[in-house]
Amino acid sequence: MAATLNPYVWELYLNTVNGEQALTYFQTLDDFADRANLLDPFMSVGAWIEAQTTEGAVWEDFPMDEGGLQFVVAVRDAALQFPVETPDQVQHLLTDLVNSGTVNLSDSEDDVLTLDDAFRNLPLVSLGLHLAYPETFLPYGLTGYYYLVSRVSETFGIPLPPVPPKKDLLARWLYYGHWCAAFQEFRQLNEMTLPELLAFLYDFSVNYVYTTGQGELPEPRNAWLLIGGVENGDLEWMEEQQAVTEINWQGSLDMRRGDVCLMYIRSPVSAVHSLWRVIEDAYIDPFFHYKQSVQIGSPLRLPSLTFAEIAADPYLSGNKYVKANLQGASGKALSHGEYERFLQMLSVKGDLPEGVPHFAPQEAVDLSALGNERDVEVQLVEPLLRRAGLESGDWVRQLPVRMGRGERFYPDYAIGVSGIAPEQRVRALVEVKYRMAGERDWLDAFRQAKSYGMRLGAQVIVTAAAEGVRVYQKSKDDFDFTQGDHQSWSALAEGETLRQLGRLLSGRT
Repeated sequence: MAATLNPYVWELYLNTVNGEQALTYFQTLDDFADRANLLDPFMSVGAWIEAQTTEGAVWEDFPMDEGGLQFVVAVRDAALQFPVETPDQVQHLLTDLVNSGTVNLSDSEDDVLTLDDAFRNLPLVSLGLHLAYPETFLPYGLTGYYYLVSRVSETFGIPLPPVPPKKDLLARWLYYGHWCAAFQEFRQLNEMTLPELLAFLYDFSVNYVYTTGQGELPEPRNAWLLIGGVENGDLEWMEEQQAVTEINWQGSLDMRRGDVCLMYIRSPVSAVHSLWRVIEDAYIDPFFHYKQSVQIGSPLRLPSLTFAEIAADPYLSGNKYVKANLQGASGKALSHGEYERFLQMLSVKGDLPEGVPHFAPQEAVDLSALGNERDVEVQLVEPLLRRAGLESGDWVRQLPVRMGRGERFYPDYAIGVSGIAPEQRVRALVEVKYRMAGERDWLDAFRQAKSYGMRLGAQVIVTAAAEGVRVYQKSKDDFDFTQGDHQSWSALAEGETLRQLGRLLSGRT
């Protein structure tokens, strides 16, 4: 993937006041002991620039506390004992740091760097590594905002390898070395100095891709449970938050911007505390303990609803997570009915704040009133695609496809289209019919969809009609009619079946 940083735009930035101030900020990293703000998200460069460019503003550096300083120095000194001339040597250094038990973080013999420390204190660890080998390692200042790393990578053509599996914590820690290598290579391709790369990473690029639109959130598609209070301090922190708060939390990759979340505090209150909105689609963060992360914001304080009250409710007591005392329930979905029941019970305890979203009852489509194939598309298929998390821009209706001796065919819906003919590819296809009288009709529709799917490299094909939906996944480079998963339209109104379909159509893992 070639670098796509526009040299002209980059040069303009460097010559702005903001660009000049960002360079100044990063040209003096050797004075790290006096700059605790280097551990803040985005490394606090934005606050520095604002202080330098706003009349009357005053910037005050404050030193790292003794523990943080000892942490950084211990990592720096330990790293200097290793060579880093090859990728293997870099991986060896990173592995030894967290496995050897020899990197003392304080005067206590037992206080040594561990893998858990590396995840919890990545800004400190990465700063120590950068101070040891600035040409190899970079300070990490995007804790809680890894989705911006992905956006910057996609926008500026910076290739990053796939994130390792959740349970392979060591590989996820070693991913930090790959992340550094990718951005160092980008620096060399664009002939940047180190201060310029850091200004690019923590000011120019993140501001270029960073968007937060809490005030214009779409209507929610789903409702979710989030759990806090597992560690001390969550409740006190939440009590202090304002409506502009944005924070990352353990989530599900099915969480989409606009969705609603009920925050349950396990300790010390064991009660529903507040309602939050998803402000960025959920994402994978290799440096987050839970890996699957989501940005939430716009908190609304709710009346307290205790677990005992939830468990005693005839409707909510049937929820499998309630039956399990909400253990492991953070990032788990609520049905629309369960969410509305929560709100109903909360409204009895006290007034709900203004702006609490509700789910309108979904009107069932009268299948007998469908008159043709287009009715099936408009009234059933397109609403289904939206409920599954797709936007209208994610699909192409009647995509022209040349097959055989130049014949042109038009699959009804092509999802995830990339490239141009004859190398055009799609993620999924949907073939729509008006009615399916029996298995012969389903087989004919399958064969038609399969012919398009094989030609376009689809991984999923779907056939749909008034009688329901059948989903086929490619296996061993082929589609098998006998492996089709049949679903009724009512089963796809909401819930896990719908979310699974959304994952298949979009390619989310």
